[in-house]
Amino acid sequence: MKQTLASFGLTALVGLSLLSACGGDAEVEIAETETSSSGAEETSARRDDGVQIEGLMGSMDAEDVRYTMENKLGRFMRCFSRRYEDIEILGGHIHMGFRVDIEGNVLWVYPTESSIGDRETEKCLLETAAAIRFPRPRGGEAEFGYPLDLDPPEDVRPPVPWEESAIASTVEANRGSLASCGAGYTVTVYVAPGGQVMAAGASTSEQTNADGLDCVTDAVSRWSMPDPGSYPAKVSFSL
Repeated sequence: MKQTLASFGLTALVGLSLLSACGGDAEVEIAETETSSSGAEETSARRDDGVQIEGLMGSMDAEDVRYTMENKLGRFMRCFSRRYEDIEILGGHIHMGFRVDIEGNVLWVYPTESSIGDRETEKCLLETAAAIRFPRPRGGEAEFGYPLDLDPPEDVRPPVPWEESAIASTVEANRGSLASCGAGYTVTVYVAPGGQVMAAGASTSEQTNADGLDCVTDAVSRWSMPDPGSYPAKVSFSL
């Protein structure tokens, strides 16, 4: 099931992933036709004085999250539409990782995956998501993931897709410009004829790296890329 807005092709994928309460690699993937929730998980530790400290991660109902997000699709669409004048080939996928408090307020949200290739659009999407009030989770704070996809307008030719190997030498030559940004990022860029970066976006698998996303995209935006020829190219690479 996909919900499309206008002719731009924005879709909210209903395959919702609820992150494991323990914060490990495991995820509970919910099929597109299913509704489910993660079970509350409880951990405990014992101090020397014998007092037991309990940490509790709550759970969210997938349908509640899906309904809340789909009600905001118009606002997400505006994040894309306001950038089409500068980047008419704009499009891609973003998967946002959320944590909400016991009142349903967003504590943090960051891009765990993104092929959008425009940090300005990604920040708008994240700011929109951060302002959402969700139903209260059961049993404590909760984490979940949600994906959005956008296809370029139907009358626009998509960018030329490049393999990461096409810019491997460029990445190595410019790696020093990222020294202050840290590592653990996936970057997507649009490259204009002549090799100038039109726009750059980024994602990270670690919430603790989210503060470095601006640093990475600012640095990459100043790189000189190979010339794609007569039409813009798009490429993703890991740092």
